[in-house]
Amino acid sequence: MSVRELQKNTRRRAILDAARTLILDGKDRDFSMPTLAEKAGVSLVTPYNLFGSKSSILLEIVREDIFVRVAEIGTLPSDTLADWAAGLSRTLAQVYYRNRHFYRRMIVTLVAQENADSQRAALESTYRMFETALKQLQADGKISAEIPAEILARHFAHSVSGSLQDRLMQRGTEELLRREIEMGLLFLLAGVCPDGERQGLLDRIAALNQA
Repeated sequence: MSVRELQKNTRRRAILDAARTLILDGKDRDFSMPTLAEKAGVSLVTPYNLFGSKSSILLEIVREDIFVRVAEIGTLPSDTLADWAAGLSRTLAQVYYRNRHFYRRMIVTLVAQENADSQRAALESTYRMFETALKQLQADGKISAEIPAEILARHFAHSVSGSLQDRLMQRGTEELLRREIEMGLLFLLAGVCPDGERQGLLDRIAALNQA
């Protein structure tokens, strides 16, 4: 790697780290790009040159701190859909709750954006994350292949996003977050699974309702 590329990567890292710090330090408002540049020790144009926009910076943080860490989704056991949903919800709850203070601030920062670009971009990343796993379930005959995996992935992403905004902002426990995520996934899977899998999903929904 050339010296120029090393310097570029160093500046990118400084900007992302500064953005994380500002998100955590923020109270009820978004951070400005001049504040970010000052915090990172770079010129005002550098964040724009390296990332293009604040939305892109936020999306990169989302990719690094959330979605990269759930690569194990592809290795979750799928003997039954209920087991798969339980494993997925457990994985997601652990990832998000472990750094819950950061994600609370991230939610506030995304919501504070004047446009929906950041929120939409973050959701689109989760679409792709779930899409791969759902395509595998379709290939295994666990869920219907009649509905495109990308459409199912969008519903998965919106369900998980809603659970995060609800439980993390209310400062619920990791167990409450896990159950909230799992319940949403179970309802979605029950609508696209073969008859042989549906009863197991309904039984798990009933168990969660009674917990």
